[in-house]
Amino acid sequence: MKGFLHRRQPGALEEVPLELGAVYDAYAERVASWAQRLAGPALDPEDLVHEVFLTVHQQLGAFRGEAKLSTWLYRITENVVRDRRRKESRLWLRNLIAGNEHNRAPAGPTPLERLEARRQSELVYRVLDSMKEDQRTVLILFELEGHSGEEVAELTGTRPETVWVRLHRAREQFRTRLQRLDPEACAALERGE
Repeated sequence: MKGFLHRRQPGALEEVPLELGAVYDAYAERVASWAQRLAGPALDPEDLVHEVFLTVHQQLGAFRGEAKLSTWLYRITENVVRDRRRKESRLWLRNLIAGNEHNRAPAGPTPLERLEARRQSELVYRVLDSMKEDQRTVLILFELEGHSGEEVAELTGTRPETVWVRLHRAREQFRTRLQRLDPEACAALERGE
């Protein structure tokens, strides 16, 4: 059936027409989740989703189906987030000096809990942002997004063996860098807290 792709849903396969509205309906939540995890707390995932689907709108006619639609969408999301992170990192110092830092605090029941959650999130993303991009991506997709190694391989266009090697190295690198930044947080991570 030309013009349709299969989308894997928990428990079922569903045909998705290659039309912007249908692709958006089928994948917007997944793209938002990827964007939120890849970007961290400093970027607005809704803006990123909007930008991803603007790119999808521009490129959907050129999609040949050589990869799964989810893989293609992930690649676009990854590129949009990477570009935005680069742009924001250049503006960070200027915004800090001007007092216009735009970090959103995670929701939480009390102000103290929100502050602690934000501190932890910022620490995690400070460590993630210091890592090599391929290791950072694998760690986010596996640990934060909950994808299997095979799914990460498919999304990133790499072999499963490569994913496992990158994941092992990423975990070690994450622990080492977290230990340097915050030994107490590293100890809590190792205790499973």
